[in-house]
Amino acid sequence: MAAIPPVPGAATAADPHHAVFAAAAAGRHGEAAAMAAAWEQAALRSHGPVSPEAVHWIEVQAELARQAEEPVRASGLWMRSAHVRLAGGQGETDPEVVAAVDRAHHCWHQVTDRNSIRDLGVELANLRDRVPGKSGARDDVQRRLAQLAEPANR
Repeated sequence: MAAIPPVPGAATAADPHHAVFAAAAAGRHGEAAAMAAAWEQAALRSHGPVSPEAVHWIEVQAELARQAEEPVRASGLWMRSAHVRLAGGQGETDPEVVAAVDRAHHCWHQVTDRNSIRDLGVELANLRDRVPGKSGARDDVQRRLAQLAEPANR
């Protein structure tokens, strides 16, 4: 998976990314997620809810969730990133919006809980209506949701 873009205007001397990702690499996923959430709150207070700084920290949290093998959380956070980017004026074909939806879609395919698949899938389908992505991506979401509606033969 591609690297998270750097936070705009970040000062390297006080860059918190090293500590956040070091905690994750050491298996302290909860600590890493809490640090990233705190940085998101600071970005929200300083720059506003649709700022590049705030969306950056949402995406850091999404990547941390993916690393922690929490696909439900990762998918939801990537969708949140896409929604925030769209609300901030980025277009539906903007590469960062498309990438966020594609990453949400990828993480959604890692989800195994039927209720979570359905809940996230409905939101993803709505996003795919706006941000279709690669050929067949929208159909893939609809197909997986339709399979959930079929009686389980297990």
